[in-house]
Amino acid sequence: MNKDLDQLFLLELAREIERKIGFQVREFHDCKSLSNLLSLSNKMVSAHSLARFYGLTKEHHRPYTSTLNLLAGFVGYASFARFCTDFSDKMEFALANPGGFSLGAFSFTALELCIATNDWKNFQFILDSYQIDHQKNDLSMFLGNAVRQHSNKDEFLNALIEIENGRHLFFESFVDEDDPGHYYSNALEKYYSRFRTNFENTLFQTCYLGASTIYRLGNSIDTNTQSIVNQSIDYSTLHFHPLARLFEMRILLAYSPSKIMQQVEEMLNSLNKFRQYEKCWILARTIKALAHTKQIRIALKNRAFSDAILENYREIGGEIKSIAELIIQLTVHSLLNQSKDELFPASRMREKHLNETNARIAVESATAYIGSSDAVKNLLEKNLSVFTKQTGQTWLNEMVY
Repeated sequence: MNKDLDQLFLLELAREIERKIGFQVREFHDCKSLSNLLSLSNKMVSAHSLARFYGLTKEHHRPYTSTLNLLAGFVGYASFARFCTDFSDKMEFALANPGGFSLGAFSFTALELCIATNDWKNFQFILDSYQIDHQKNDLSMFLGNAVRQHSNKDEFLNALIEIENGRHLFFESFVDEDDPGHYYSNALEKYYSRFRTNFENTLFQTCYLGASTIYRLGNSIDTNTQSIVNQSIDYSTLHFHPLARLFEMRILLAYSPSKIMQQVEEMLNSLNKFRQYEKCWILARTIKALAHTKQIRIALKNRAFSDAILENYREIGGEIKSIAELIIQLTVHSLLNQSKDELFPASRMREKHLNETNARIAVESATAYIGSSDAVKNLLEKNLSVFTKQTGQTWLNEMVY
């Protein structure tokens, strides 16, 4: 088998396993967890073998066929060879038409192969042909996953930043909220800063980096960041995502409760022009910042604020599709005194988004904590406390304890 194609099959099997188990294998303890899960299905693969398979060791030899057969069996295939055949068939079926690429058939297959072989010139050529309005989120998630797993992130990021589609699909659309190893923060500072084309780009980067620093480290923000965030801005000109981040940062930087409530009022006044889904993001980032500054309970005494949250909660109808909606749900279940017959059953996210796994796990766990029995509640509280500290989600403590 062609070495590059074989590598593509191995990467896809690794992704398929992660999709099944619901977490990424990035450290040796993840390999131990996966080994235990495999043993429950009578698939005996050591943590050390799994570490080699996921590229976590210095050893680079191909896994034994017997190991690959066990791993393929875990995700429902008779053998690794059957997995490769089925994967090839699926790719041909799904990608035999142009899709979002103006270059035509099999463009996506060629794109994956370019990534696997570090052929960045042709990678850019293919990605440049992608039509942004065609299922953009799917390609953004693919690129984000590919960058996270790639052994040479610097070359990959450099190839992305040099073309407009790369900047938009990865840096501006994937937006890695988990930011493992702070690679995404570093990429924004090292690469994206040179290519920002308008004020919204600048505002996004400033707010993302500033909020990440505050949530994770509690550090103060430099004067340049403060001057960008605090300048006079016409809210009506902003897309809802940068606007949500702007209110979040202004609340995090406010030095008094009165200044914080001023931002809440301005946020509420800005909501009318947005659709329900967009309002959820603006409200959710405001809630997160208020919780971090320990002002959420005071802010919820503002009737207009609590009513806006309840209105959006009712429109969600228990169908959770985003982290923003998860946060709205948590706020209602935890902090607003609604009778039980007014509440939808607590729901988890229907779609798992790779770039915000930490937030999803933390918010879903916090929501579960509220309605859990004592035995489970104690376990959730212990592990949630550790997890929120590790991932910069400590704002949740103000929501549930």
